[in-house]
Amino acid sequence: MRIKRIALPSPDGPQARIVVAAAGQSDYTDVRRHFQASLRRRHATLAAAHELARLAVPGSLAAALGGGEVFLDALHAAAQDTSGEFTAPAGQALMPLDPAAYRDFLSFEAHIVNAARLTAGQVDRAVYEIPISYMGSAQAFIEPGSEMPWPSYAQSKMDYELELGIVTSRGGRNILPPEADAHILGYTVLNDFSARDIQFREMRGRLGPSKGKHFASACGPLIVTPDELDPHDLKMTACVNGELWSEGHSSTLMWRVQELVAWASASEPLIAGTLLGTGTVGLGCGLELGRELRPGDLVELDIQGIGTLSHRIGYPDGQGWAPTPRQPTLTTV
Repeated sequence: MRIKRIALPSPDGPQARIVVAAAGQSDYTDVRRHFQASLRRRHATLAAAHELARLAVPGSLAAALGGGEVFLDALHAAAQDTSGEFTAPAGQALMPLDPAAYRDFLSFEAHIVNAARLTAGQVDRAVYEIPISYMGSAQAFIEPGSEMPWPSYAQSKMDYELELGIVTSRGGRNILPPEADAHILGYTVLNDFSARDIQFREMRGRLGPSKGKHFASACGPLIVTPDELDPHDLKMTACVNGELWSEGHSSTLMWRVQELVAWASASEPLIAGTLLGTGTVGLGCGLELGRELRPGDLVELDIQGIGTLSHRIGYPDGQGWAPTPRQPTLTTV
């Protein structure tokens, strides 16, 4: 299946709708309309069917996944309908997932080694012992095709990160790798935008990244379910202003996607609608290439079998508070 979210016009303004297409189909089915019709066939009144369908298939994919099997059954049923009766009209593309939570890993050894070499650091043995990750800002995701907001505290060294995104379909805790496939809805393209100057400054304080990442992230243009592709056999590329900058392959993952799901859920809840990032593929960012993004640049990330995620880099707006440095008052030992 291929899952998207689109904005359709309504009397109250644009309305987000979840649409789905089976493998090989070009037309997408409106999942809410299809589910409403199925309720009518089971003798629900028009008003009740409308309200139940709105609750079971909201415009938010993360909220819909919170409905568990009710939504997943509706999603699969809509994908299998080839009648054309519930085909969704063309609409503005939205990010396919508005994440309930977002965690990003370090899973590509080449990226880890390259970044350490370029920042005069060393690769800690920990990255080979456990999948290292940080919690990103689920609220900062921007729509495909939109302008990336340049944060006021970043002077230069703006960067993209070419990653594979893993979308969870079911919640769980202490999921084992052999069980992980049952918790994966599908895969998407992920761009973990990075303001390297502030990122490196804040991480010297032994925390983060936070402000170096939380201004913008993006996923899309759609979600592809595991029956359509092998997440460990995908070509990954990045172009800036039409020029190829990055080429990589998901086969170079050090931790398999099932292991990332398992570690994310180890002794803590993993909720449905979470987006997990694999981390940057080797040579999948400007940092590794000695290049920086500039305002006005067009960044296009592509993953085989999923599609292309595009954004224009915005200009600094000069807004936002900046802290005044403090002077140390304690003597360190």
